[in-house]
Amino acid sequence: MISYAFVDGFTRVARDEAIERLKRAIAEADGVIVDFAFFGAQAIRLTVELDAASLAVLRRAFAEAEIELFSRCVADLDAAKGMDAAHPIVAMLHVAFVPAEADAGVAAHAT
Repeated sequence: MISYAFVDGFTRVARDEAIERLKRAIAEADGVIVDFAFFGAQAIRLTVELDAASLAVLRRAFAEAEIELFSRCVADLDAAKGMDAAHPIVAMLHVAFVPAEADAGVAAHAT
């Protein structure tokens, strides 16, 4: 049984708007941000505490926020569906801010 999840993705939404969308997605999943770090204007890393049932909510909220997740992360989130819904999870979220005009090659690796 996992106690942590690595959620790695990217967005083409402008950085400040993307951060607001991240915060709303985490709040929608009843998550609590316990730590964060910025990597310049390129990315953000957040440590979030939530329960296993909220991982599906987080995934849906990220899709609505135009935050694309890499396929291995989607598989991990799908695997968590079989867990006890109340099981506590620490999620390490990493989101890269990709300029809208950047090469579409990044998207080829995400789902």
